[in-house]
Amino acid sequence: MGKPSRRLTAAAGAALALGIGSAAWAATSASAASAPAAVKACTASQLSVWISPDALNGAAGTYYFPLEFTNHSGHACATGGYPGVSALDANGRQLGAAAARNPLYKGKVVTIPAGGTAHALFAYGAAEVSTSGCKPKTATELRVYPPNSKTAINAFFDLPSCSLGKHVYLRVAVIQPGTNI
Repeated sequence: MGKPSRRLTAAAGAALALGIGSAAWAATSASAASAPAAVKACTASQLSVWISPDALNGAAGTYYFPLEFTNHSGHACATGGYPGVSALDANGRQLGAAAARNPLYKGKVVTIPAGGTAHALFAYGAAEVSTSGCKPKTATELRVYPPNSKTAINAFFDLPSCSLGKHVYLRVAVIQPGTNI
């Protein structure tokens, strides 16, 4: 394999700067470790974001879902780090604080082949919403910013959410290769 391209090196550096050590879903088995030199960074327009409520795991009032990122473009793309995630009401207004970063995994560049999927572990603190006095309201969507993107993708997902900004009830880990459903 030849030398990595400057673009992939820049993407890896951006993932490290934005995602690793600081405090939001790659393919079936292919990942970033052997990314081809020509792989460009993923853009929001290349990705679809979704959650399968059937993939729920949880304990002690926190529920975990895989936040899946599917590459619907005709070529592989690379991403890595933390996605930005927040809950929205039916009018598109943000409810509560954006998701905090969960340093559960080490960040890395992840290559998502055409038609492939990567995921990030998304945590919802139901106990925080129901017991903290955060004035719950129903969210109808999640606003998701892929790592290193200023363009969001909305994903339908109904959940009771805090309407006050000071309550952290959402958390997200870095993107990992493959699906998690």
